Amino acid sequence: MTDGVVVLRRMREDDRAVILATFGDPLVRRWLNMPARPRDADFDSVLRTIRAGFESGDRYDYVVTERPSDESLGAVIASRRARDNFELAYLAREAGRGRGVMTRAVRLMCDWLFDQGVGRLEVRTHPDNEASQLLAERAGFQREGLERKSIWLHGKRQNAIVWSLLPDDPR
Repeated sequence: MTDGVVVLRRMREDDRAVILATFGDPLVRRWLNMPARPRDADFDSVLRTIRAGFESGDRYDYVVTERPSDESLGAVIASRRARDNFELAYLAREAGRGRGVMTRAVRLMCDWLFDQGVGRLEVRTHPDNEASQLLAERAGFQREGLERKSIWLHGKRQNAIVWSLLPDDPR
């Protein structure tokens, strides 16, 4: 999948070193439940989860790259939720931050999901994760409100801001 600049592709074995380094990135670990010391077994587990998700149609994990390098800059994940809505999550390693790459990637994923007939997309951000909130806004998501203690982060329930995007919303 591409918009001519950003490419979304499946994760491959040769992504192992970059993905493990991304798991260990302090900013990624702050907002996502990543292993403290990422190992090969963690990468292998992610690959199994990705394969199962694509096979069932319940989860789509894509690595975000740019041409011509094809090196992972981050990821966009879409997971099926209740009533066939999908929830998006995204993460970027340092080389993928601050350049609009992830906004393009999220928009590309949203367009693809809407082309598949999905009627509602959601994003949940931690109230303190301003970068993730700004990305949701740039991608066209509308803030709906605060869900109290709805996400698990580092072994504790945390509040989340819910964002939504519908097929006809301006983007």
